[in-house]
Amino acid sequence: MRWRCPLTGVTPDTRPACGLAATRLWLRGGPDEVGSLAAGLDLVRQVAREDTSEAWLCMIGNGTAHYLSTYAGDELLARLYAGTNEVYGVVAPVGRLGTGGDGVPVVDGRWRFGSGADRAAYMAMGCEPVAGRRTTVLIERAHLRIESAWEGPGLLATGSHTLRADGVRLRPDEVLDMSAVPSGRPPGIYADAQLFLANMPGVAIGLAERLLELLGPGRAAGSSWQAAYADAFARTVLARRGLTGLLQGLDALARDNRLGPLAPVLRAEYTAVLCAAYHVCLDAVVTLTEACDTADAGLREQLTGARVDALTMKPHGAMRPAVPHGTLG
Repeated sequence: MRWRCPLTGVTPDTRPACGLAATRLWLRGGPDEVGSLAAGLDLVRQVAREDTSEAWLCMIGNGTAHYLSTYAGDELLARLYAGTNEVYGVVAPVGRLGTGGDGVPVVDGRWRFGSGADRAAYMAMGCEPVAGRRTTVLIERAHLRIESAWEGPGLLATGSHTLRADGVRLRPDEVLDMSAVPSGRPPGIYADAQLFLANMPGVAIGLAERLLELLGPGRAAGSSWQAAYADAFARTVLARRGLTGLLQGLDALARDNRLGPLAPVLRAEYTAVLCAAYHVCLDAVVTLTEACDTADAGLREQLTGARVDALTMKPHGAMRPAVPHGTLG
């Protein structure tokens, strides 16, 4: 459907930037299909230009696959990603790993915001450290129960439910040590756990780009709308370019097998760039939705949905809006 903005007079081209469901797009080829942080960011933002919820799932699924491919063996990865399986993860280390009477690993836990729960074959769930080592378990989605369904104000299609495991038995190879890359395996692009978050700002960037394309700057020089549009446009472009440059640098280190756990100061700088890009673009979305005063019911519905999605994303704990220099890690 094509909309004409009554305020700007612009009729944008709203054809989808991505004709395939995001998660299917890259999962067909397994975790190696998108092999860089910068490429993952670009994929997520392009999908967000069509659908915010789908982009969020693409970001989670893409991050989960690359995170697992850094530490899991080829045989396990082949089983996890067989056919059309989709795998999503919750990195929060809240699960408790134990051992059953027969020596089989058993996990209990409660994970909030299990994005992708409605379509996953497996969930990669973070656990409390075992002997001081970061641990993740792979759980068949059928063995997790929904303790509370996602009823947030936006991103409803992500199915980000609270999931619970009560004494779920695991195969030994479904317990992964995420503290050290296995011998002989290239470090990959997720040698540091914080790199799992690299593509999250892509959802915010793509959402802002979608609105910028939808609305257009208009033709009235000096108008308040043109000023608001120009400000949102500049902020979005600068955020995308700054973050892309950082991720391209990290990709170059990974290709040379020189990317390892980030030093505390570097991790602080990396996190600050991610958080800034994320919030700058969400603020741009809010600015655009507030500045475009339209009586077009269809356009207003799109703007309202974009605003709700932006406000839902803003409080995410992984993307703190302001981080004092040198305080992370």
